[in-house]
Amino acid sequence: MLIHHRSFIPLFKRANSVLNRAITRMEQPDLAIVVHYWGFMPRHFDNTEHRHSFFEACYVLTGDGTYIEQETEFELHPGTLFLSRPGVQHEIRSQEGLSLCYVAFELDESASSESYAAAFRTLARQGIPVLEEGAEQPPGLLWLSLLSLFQAGHSNAPYPPHVPSSIAVSLILSILSAHGPGFYQEPQGAKAPDEGNSLFHQAALFIKDNLPEPLSLERVAGHLHITTRHLTRLFRTYGHQSFVHYVQEQRVQMAKHLLLHSDREIKEIAALSGFESVHYFTRVFTSKLGVTPARFRRSQFSEGRSDSEL
Repeated sequence: MLIHHRSFIPLFKRANSVLNRAITRMEQPDLAIVVHYWGFMPRHFDNTEHRHSFFEACYVLTGDGTYIEQETEFELHPGTLFLSRPGVQHEIRSQEGLSLCYVAFELDESASSESYAAAFRTLARQGIPVLEEGAEQPPGLLWLSLLSLFQAGHSNAPYPPHVPSSIAVSLILSILSAHGPGFYQEPQGAKAPDEGNSLFHQAALFIKDNLPEPLSLERVAGHLHITTRHLTRLFRTYGHQSFVHYVQEQRVQMAKHLLLHSDREIKEIAALSGFESVHYFTRVFTSKLGVTPARFRRSQFSEGRSDSEL
């Protein structure tokens, strides 16, 4: 998102007004964050040395300056992320002025899990003060996403009310990850994601959504950008049957539903279920269920049974 300097003042006013009114507390499962204030300042010059009892995370949109933390100086440039930690003396200096986004927050430990509490305590002790290449990191991108909601012409944007709060909590957690010494770690012994199972699931969804159409092995493999040999192995491994038998079963299930819950003719049901002819439909249906489609329909209605009872 490109933000022109001339639009900073009205943009920042809208962001300040909405966020400081609407997002003062963020709650997620096992997590509660108190937001003391949001800040969007088009020109931030020097301030005196001071400290906070909470975190204050900042992002530089434009301008150059210096962040000083306990006599250590860090250069500030567009795209820099910097974090003031609780109890740490710091100050900002800039001769030309910095365009800044910032948020002051702290964890509500009484409403958060111990893992989050430990992570924020570690951030307070060991957090990285300045990240120079922040524009391409999640916090920088999320700051821009949050600001984009308040650009001119977007005041009546058709996004749900929870969108700003969702971006805001993601921003805080991304700050925790970016400035912290590694909040989330893969559990020891955790299994790597099963890519094969995911591909099989995608193939099954594609088949389900396109049953009335021709479904060849080549078409489904092409949709997933894999070879037909790979797709065949996936169905053997995760579907425990061949691709052809899987497609037939899904078509028979669809035909059963239509036979019981519609008054369509069998010829039409065969076409809607993806069978190329009534003869082929009858043959496959009978081989799977041991009864013809017509007799299946008559017997189920006469016995008062439903599809879910089979």
